Amino acid sequence: MSNNFPVVLNEPTLDLFPALVENEIHLLSEAKRLLELEFPGHSLLNIWLAGVNNIRRRIESYGIELFQSAVEDEAGRKKYNEDGETINERWSGVDDLVLINGASKLGILSKKAGKSLEMINWMRNHASPAHGSDSTVQAKDVIALAIMLQTNLFESEMPDPGHSPSGLFKPIKTIELADEKLELFKDQIKSFKAHEIRTVFGFLLDMICKGEDPSYKNAKELFPEVWNKSNENLKKSAGQKYHSYLTNSSEDSGGKTRVLESLVQVKGVKYIPDAARATIYRHIAKKIAEAKNTSYGWNNEEKAAKSLAQFGPHVPSIAFEDVYQEIIAVWCGNYWGRSQAHLTLKPFIDSLDSIKLMVLARMFKDNERVTEELFQDKPKRMAKKLLTQIKNKLTLEANINEIDEIKDSLDTI
Repeated sequence: MSNNFPVVLNEPTLDLFPALVENEIHLLSEAKRLLELEFPGHSLLNIWLAGVNNIRRRIESYGIELFQSAVEDEAGRKKYNEDGETINERWSGVDDLVLINGASKLGILSKKAGKSLEMINWMRNHASPAHGSDSTVQAKDVIALAIMLQTNLFESEMPDPGHSPSGLFKPIKTIELADEKLELFKDQIKSFKAHEIRTVFGFLLDMICKGEDPSYKNAKELFPEVWNKSNENLKKSAGQKYHSYLTNSSEDSGGKTRVLESLVQVKGVKYIPDAARATIYRHIAKKIAEAKNTSYGWNNEEKAAKSLAQFGPHVPSIAFEDVYQEIIAVWCGNYWGRSQAHLTLKPFIDSLDSIKLMVLARMFKDNERVTEELFQDKPKRMAKKLLTQIKNKLTLEANINEIDEIKDSLDTI
């Protein structure tokens, strides 16, 4: 029967499996003996213990901070005890499934190995000798799962800490990085895989939220590099972080401002959820309105327009009219003319699709703020010029005719 055993049970030596340690070899050797004595359930438990111990060591080699970041949103116990003298003491506060999920997220545990361990975990909880069941563990089950773990876990090399994102964490947190070191870290980030980018993204965002130097200054410098490598979900998580600060002001100690500054830095304001983003744009729109209503306020208009432009033309629909009525008011100007702010605000017009262009055009007929200056010749002329530009971007004849009607209606103001 022993000839049918996988190598990891038959000959679990350090020469054949350098990623194992003596304790794991002992557990696997004992698993073979238990299988020979026809105790497959107990044998499977030994394989489980060897696998869990191996994963714990892999995570400690790769980086505990990375693991803690990866399991932050996982349900279950996840308190790693850094002061524990033994590996069991250090991991006593972490649930096994949290361990497996965290290792999978970090990419140091393959999906096949993770699923195999989940199957073993299910069997030891539902089909082991300690639990009555109509579906007990069979020798062939143990052999099949041992082969899966041999191929996908025990034969895999241990992670090299020098090539892991954890190599960035300590220097980022403890010293102000010189330009040369920052460039080195940027190059390293460029080489990371998707799961590593996810971990570094979370770490840098956390440092930005905390705002403690030198980590904040370093994180702010490196954040654009990891942003460029990030997927849409990660970018949305940064926007969601800003939103959470807005809804839970008790948690904010400057974190909201720092996250917003970082999103502006990477042109990522559009990833903030609509409600929170609307607050930002409405606030600046009020500044533009104040400048527009100020005598000799053209300089103030230009400053306010630059503040709006910094966030980009990503005005959510719920704030569209509030913001664009001020853009149009500045665009059309007043009796004396208009400021240079319209040049800064041009991208906000250029970015609109045909549907929103029609919404904008109708504001010349229905919005009091837009029409309040249009009895003057110069503002009226600017309004008609803008409507003509909008008309030239449209395709549907019905929309084109409506623009002509709106232009005609301006003559009655």
